[in-house]
Amino acid sequence: MKALVYSVLAAGTALVAFAAPAQAATCLLTDIVTPQAADACEGYVTGNIFNNGGTNPDTVAGMLNALGFADAYTLDYSSLWSDPNFKLSNLNGATSLSFAGAPEMSGDTYIGIHWGGQGGGRSAIYKINLTDPTAAIGILGQNPGGSSNAVLFGTQPATPVVPEPATWAMMIAGFGLVGGAMRRRSASVTFA
Repeated sequence: MKALVYSVLAAGTALVAFAAPAQAATCLLTDIVTPQAADACEGYVTGNIFNNGGTNPDTVAGMLNALGFADAYTLDYSSLWSDPNFKLSNLNGATSLSFAGAPEMSGDTYIGIHWGGQGGGRSAIYKINLTDPTAAIGILGQNPGGSSNAVLFGTQPATPVVPEPATWAMMIAGFGLVGGAMRRRSASVTFA
């Protein structure tokens, strides 16, 4: 009886192996190397999905939504694909991404990368929580097939730190105390 069960299981496994389509590998958080690894990613989707063809905007919106990107379904992808400020083309395996539209990136940053290779290559979207503002993102040049193009979907612009009102009040009060102490000290000094 056990032999029959094992034979049926083996045959079923073989049928599933032949019937199931080949799955693409899962993207790697370590595809992003500097200033830190990615926090999350979606992909690798076969082919270059960062262009105007077919249902790519729907695929991209679904991936961005899965990563928590708030504007995934309202973003104008057709404009984004052609905007040189947010799309980098012909990377030829480059290992650094700098976008003209975002001189400095910070906070939750969403970047799509098409990795070239046989069969149209693969595409993935990465979410990176940048704790410090940066102008460039370092990527692995040869993983999985060398960078081909990239898209910046969103970032939080680096903003200067502005003190809270309570901090301003304490600072002004401190200057007042220091000024008062200096005035009192200069009043008690006599010249002979």
